[in-house]
Amino acid sequence: MLGFRGAVLARGLRVVASAWLRDSSSGAPRAGDWLSPAPPQLHRRPLSLSAAAVVSSAPRTMQPYLRLMRLDKPIGTWLLYLPCTWSIGLAAEPGCFPDWYMLSLFGTGAILMRGAGCTINDMWDHDYDKKVTRTANRPIAAGDISIFQSFVFLGGQLTLALGILLCLNYYSIALGAASLLLVITYPLMKRITYWPQLALGEAFIHSY
Repeated sequence: MLGFRGAVLARGLRVVASAWLRDSSSGAPRAGDWLSPAPPQLHRRPLSLSAAAVVSSAPRTMQPYLRLMRLDKPIGTWLLYLPCTWSIGLAAEPGCFPDWYMLSLFGTGAILMRGAGCTINDMWDHDYDKKVTRTANRPIAAGDISIFQSFVFLGGQLTLALGILLCLNYYSIALGAASLLLVITYPLMKRITYWPQLALGEAFIHSY
């Protein structure tokens, strides 16, 4: 009796196995196929803290203004700010950290004044920038920002920079006001001299 039941069970297993193989070869759905499919893997962009990535992740309406002040290319801001940090560090008491308040003031001022200089440069040169491949995609030359909008933006940058300047002593205010003339006239130097970087260097020196 047990042998008969074993033979029936073995025959049933062979039938199920042959049916499963036949279904898998013909493409018919198997029992496991009715389960919900695994969710697709989400491809997340790697986190980047570069200046260009920060500008690209900003709201689309803000990006032309951030590119106008060259926030995506911060080398000029660092060149303006690092000598300030060195001076503030030298002025600190021996064994003490530099004044974080002064570091933050000069850091914000470096961003604003470098941005204002770039805005003035693009306003002066927007007709020339359209003809040069390297500068044709700048916001004013590309038509992303009008001259009036850039002028208003420039006024906002200079107003904020003035607010920072007024936090310093009178001697610093006088030096900062004197450097503004160089910031405005530097873009014009390339029209009258072959050494416009000399005027830029003078602007940097007075800004320090």
